[in-house]
Amino acid sequence: MKGPSVSAIIVNWNHGRLIQDCLDALLAQDYSPLDVTVVDNGSNDGSPELIAGHYPSVRLGEFPENYGFSRAFNWGAGHCASDWILSLNPDTVVQDQCIREMLEAVGTCGEHSTRVGSVAPKLLQAADPTILDSTGLFIDRRRRPYDRGQGEPDCGQYDEGVDVFGACGAAALYRRAMLEDLASDGEYFDAGFFAYYEDADLAWRAQLRGWRCLHASRAVAIHARGWGDTLRKPGREAKNAAGPRLALRNRYLMTAKNDVQRHFFADLPWILAAELPRLGYAAATQPGVLLGLLDLARALPHAWRQRRQIHTCRTADEAAIRRWFVAPTEAGR
Repeated sequence: MKGPSVSAIIVNWNHGRLIQDCLDALLAQDYSPLDVTVVDNGSNDGSPELIAGHYPSVRLGEFPENYGFSRAFNWGAGHCASDWILSLNPDTVVQDQCIREMLEAVGTCGEHSTRVGSVAPKLLQAADPTILDSTGLFIDRRRRPYDRGQGEPDCGQYDEGVDVFGACGAAALYRRAMLEDLASDGEYFDAGFFAYYEDADLAWRAQLRGWRCLHASRAVAIHARGWGDTLRKPGREAKNAAGPRLALRNRYLMTAKNDVQRHFFADLPWILAAELPRLGYAAATQPGVLLGLLDLARALPHAWRQRRQIHTCRTADEAAIRRWFVAPTEAGR
C-alpha cells in the first residue's frame, strides 16, 4: 500500500566520497512514492557528474557556487510537490525501513497526528554505530541547541517515542504543511543563516506555532558528523574560524528572532555565565570568530523584522514554550 508522498532533498558540496553511499541507501528504501533531489552547491570534485551519470532517477539541481545549505534546501523543496520532505545530509546513510518507520510513528499519534510537523530519527555515529549521534534536538537555558544523547552508548535509553524540540537537519522528515505555515518570503529555512543552526531555528519557529516534533527511535540512520561549528576542532581545521564565526552569528540571530523576551531576561545569568567565557576563549585562540559579532550587527535589522512576523503569528502559549528550556545540568538527558 502506498503511503504519503515523500521527497528527499540532499544538499551536496564536494561530498563525492560519501554521497554514493547516501544515495544507494536512500534508493534502496522499501517505500513509495519517493523521489530524490540533489541540489549541488558548486561542487568541483566531480560529484555532480557522478550523480548525473550513475543515478538517472535522481533530480539534480546545480548552483554555480556555494549558496549555503538553507538556500539550496529551499530550492529543492520548492521544486517538489510531496506531502513530506526528508532533509538528508550527504554524509548520512538511512538504514532499512527508515522512512517507513518515521511515517508509522506519526500514525501512532492518532487524531493528534496532524499536528506532528516533523520527525527525528535515531542517528548513530558513523565512526562507531553503537554510539548515539542524535535522538532529537533540545535547547537549554543558555540558548544552546544540543543533540539528545550525543556521544552516549545506544542502550535503548531514548527508545521511547516522545516529543522533542526539533529534528537534527542531518536527517529530518518535515511535513510540507508545516513548512508552508512557517515560510517567510517563500523561505522554509532562513537563507540568511547560510549554514549552522538553521534546523534549530526552524524547530523553534515550529514550536511557537504549535507544531510537534516526534522522535521515531525505530527509524535509524548513520551520520558522519563534520564538527565544523565548534571552537575545538581537531587537526589542521583548528585554525579555520569560518564555521565557528558563522555559528556564533546564527545562534545569536536565532535567539533574537524567536525568544520570548520574558524568558530571555529570566535566563540572562545562565546566558552570560556561558557566553562571556566562550567569547574570551575565542578571543585568545581564534580571534577571527569574533567577527561573527560584526556579522550579527549587520543582520539584526532583518532579524527584528522577522521577529515581529514570528511573534505576531505565535499560537503557543508561553508555558508551552518555556518547558523546553532546561538547565545545563539536564542537557542531554
